[in-house]
Amino acid sequence: MPRLSHYILSKTSYIKGLQCSKALYFYRHYPQLRDPIPPSRQATFTRGHEVGKLAWKLFPGGKDATEKVGPKSSKAIKRTQELIAAGENVIYEAAIVFDEVLVIVDILVRDGEKWKAYEVKSSLRLSKSYYQDAALQYYVLSGSGLPVSDFSLVHLNSDYVRNGAVDLNKLFLVVSILKFAKEQLPAIIQKINSHKVVLEGKQVPEVEIGEQCFSPYECDYRGQCWKHLPDGSVFELTGVNRSEQARLFKEGYVTTDLVPETEHLPLLARLQVQTKRTNEIVIDKGKIKTFLDALGKHIFFLDVENFQPAIPKYQGTKPFAALPFAYSLHERKENGELIYQTFLAEAGPDPRKEFIHKFLADTEGDAFILSYDVTAERMSLNLLKQQFPEHAEQLEQRLKRLRDLMQPFQQGWYHHPKMNGSISLKNVLPALVPDLNYNDLTIQNGSHAMAIYEKLESADLFERAEKITALEEYCRLDTLGMVRIFEVLENSII
Repeated sequence: MPRLSHYILSKTSYIKGLQCSKALYFYRHYPQLRDPIPPSRQATFTRGHEVGKLAWKLFPGGKDATEKVGPKSSKAIKRTQELIAAGENVIYEAAIVFDEVLVIVDILVRDGEKWKAYEVKSSLRLSKSYYQDAALQYYVLSGSGLPVSDFSLVHLNSDYVRNGAVDLNKLFLVVSILKFAKEQLPAIIQKINSHKVVLEGKQVPEVEIGEQCFSPYECDYRGQCWKHLPDGSVFELTGVNRSEQARLFKEGYVTTDLVPETEHLPLLARLQVQTKRTNEIVIDKGKIKTFLDALGKHIFFLDVENFQPAIPKYQGTKPFAALPFAYSLHERKENGELIYQTFLAEAGPDPRKEFIHKFLADTEGDAFILSYDVTAERMSLNLLKQQFPEHAEQLEQRLKRLRDLMQPFQQGWYHHPKMNGSISLKNVLPALVPDLNYNDLTIQNGSHAMAIYEKLESADLFERAEKITALEEYCRLDTLGMVRIFEVLENSII
C-alpha cells in the first residue's frame, strides 16, 4: 500500500466542490472568509461525533488511528498503515490517501483477506450527498490497494424504541452502497480532476449566487458571496423556492419591490412585495376581530421547548423524539392581570413526568391556550399522551384548548412591512413591538436553546447557572412577546 501523505482534496472539500467550485476554492485558499458556525450547526457536528463513537461498539475492540493525533495529519495516515500491517481486525477513523485525496473512514473491519468499510451518519434518512461521500471513500480505499469486500452506510433507525438498555443492533441500520460506489468510479475520477483544476487556478472561480448556495447544504461562504446584496433581496421572498428566487434575480429583479405584479407568488410573498412598495400595514379588521373574539379575555400564552437526542435517552422514546424540557406560560386574566409560570427540567433525569404534573397544574381551567406556531406544542402533548396514558384524558383536554397566534399572520390578515414576509415570531415581534427583540439575549432561537440544554448535564456549577439563566430569559421573552403581539392585534381593530 503506498505510503502517501500529500493530499489536495478531502471528503469535505470534495463534497463542497460538487456543490460549488467557488466554495471549494474559498475552503482551500481563503478559510478565514468562512461564516461563523451557528450554535445549532455546531450541535449537529457534536451529535454526529457522538453517534459515530457509539457505532464503534457495533465492532468492539478496534484501534483509533487518530488517537492523540489530528485526523488530517501524516501521523494518522502512517498509523493507519501500521495498524493494517500489524493485523488489526477493526480500525476506527482510518486515514487513507490515494490520488491526492484524503478520506477518514469511520470503521474498517477485516473480512478474511479483504475489508468491510462503514460510514456512520447521525440521521434517520440517507441523502444523495451521503452516497457521494461514501462512493468517494470507496474509490480511495480500493485505489490505495486495500481490497474492499463491501462498503456500507450506517444510520439511525426511525422505528427503534428504547426498551431497557440501548440495543445497538436495532438502533442502527446498515445499508450497502457498494454497487452504487462502483458505478460512480468514472464520474468520481472526472470530478476529482476538475476539482484539482479549480484549486490550482490563480483566480477565484466566477459563480453567480443561486440555489446551489443552499443545496444540499447552506454554504458557509454565503456571507462573502452575498455581501453585495441589499436588504430585501428576492432571496428573502417567503414561500418561493430557491430556483424561482434565482430566476428572478438573474432576470434583474434584485429586490422584492422590483418583482412585477405579473409574477404568480404565494400569499405571504405577495404581501411582502406589496408592503415593501407601499410601506403600509395590511390589516383585515373583520377577520382579526372574529379571531380575537373567539378566544375571550382569559388566555394562557404557552411556549414549549423540546430537545431531540439522536440516541434515545429514556424508556419508550425513539431517535430524535421531541422531549419537552421547559415551558413558559403567561396567563392573562380577564382584568388584564398577567401571571407568569415557568418550568425548566433538571438536566439528566427524564423530564417528562415532572413536565406533565407542572403543566397540568398551571393550565387548569377552561381558558384557551395560545401558542405561536402551535405545531411543536401539539406534537409534544400528543407524544406525552401516548407515552403516559394515565394522563391522556387531561392532556387531551389541553390539546382541545390549543389555538395558534400565528394564524392572523399566516392567513395574511395582518402584515407589517418590517416583517419582510416572514411570519416567524423572531421577525414578527420586533416588527410589531420594537422594544422587544432577541438581539441582546444569549440564546437566539429554539435550536440554540436545545443545544444549550443538552450541554447542561456536563457543565460545571457556574456555567450551569449561566446557561439556566439564559434559558429562562429566552423562554420568558417568547411568551411575553406573544402577549404584546396579541395586544397589537387588539389595538389594530379599535
